[in-house]
Amino acid sequence: DVFQICSGHRFFAPADGYLQEKGKELKRQWILDMLKRYGPCIQIAYMNEKPVAQNLFYPEESIPYINNPRKDVIYNKCLYILSPDVRGRGVGSALLKNLMDECHDGIKCLGGKPSLLLVTRVDWPSEGELPISRFYEKHGFKQGYHEMFLEIKGKYVLREIPEFRSLPEDRGRVILTFNIDCEWGLYAVTKIKELIQSKYPNLPFDIYNNWEKPEKYKNNPHLPLMAGSVVVNAQLIKNPFLFWFDQPAFMKCVDEAMQK
Repeated sequence: DVFQICSGHRFFAPADGYLQEKGKELKRQWILDMLKRYGPCIQIAYMNEKPVAQNLFYPEESIPYINNPRKDVIYNKCLYILSPDVRGRGVGSALLKNLMDECHDGIKCLGGKPSLLLVTRVDWPSEGELPISRFYEKHGFKQGYHEMFLEIKGKYVLREIPEFRSLPEDRGRVILTFNIDCEWGLYAVTKIKELIQSKYPNLPFDIYNNWEKPEKYKNNPHLPLMAGSVVVNAQLIKNPFLFWFDQPAFMKCVDEAMQK
């Protein structure tokens, strides 16, 4: 059912089903591994017996590619509602409240213990009328360091996130990273590579799956913690989500990076 939600209402990729299926399989294996190691990490909402929304979350300690993860902290990765017809009807709020209650009373992916904090990031653009940050603020979240947080059983403690540093060895190449907890991660980096290569065919590319090669993040702190990163000619593309909504603007950012 989770794949019906993430793939059920997308305007792109009709001719790239093979990438979508490969991304689904990567995520399917990731879900099975998380179930085995930690327990359930996805909640699904239904209307008229059909899946309409999901909430993806997991312990911060389960993330292999970050340094100094906080103990008993739940990272709320993605709350996504399938269709505009469903948005604004309280489905997202119900999912988030259910997660908040479990974090307070004891959540399975922490072995039944309560969570100290519930944290999330709001880097991505909203597909609804309410900005993502305002949605979380409405439910009591506050702004932290590169994240929003809700105190459950503990006080907020920030986790240091390295700022981007330009490295000489990254000049003249492109670095793309993606997460397999999103079925569109592989699609994104593949299409970003194709788009950049259409104008810069001789650029070398390094592509990393953060969950399979966590040492790239741990050993190279110039990469920020995001759903995915795009580094061109040692310059961080600060808004990689432009690729999804405005590819000419995305390529303008690439051109500017190539000129530095």
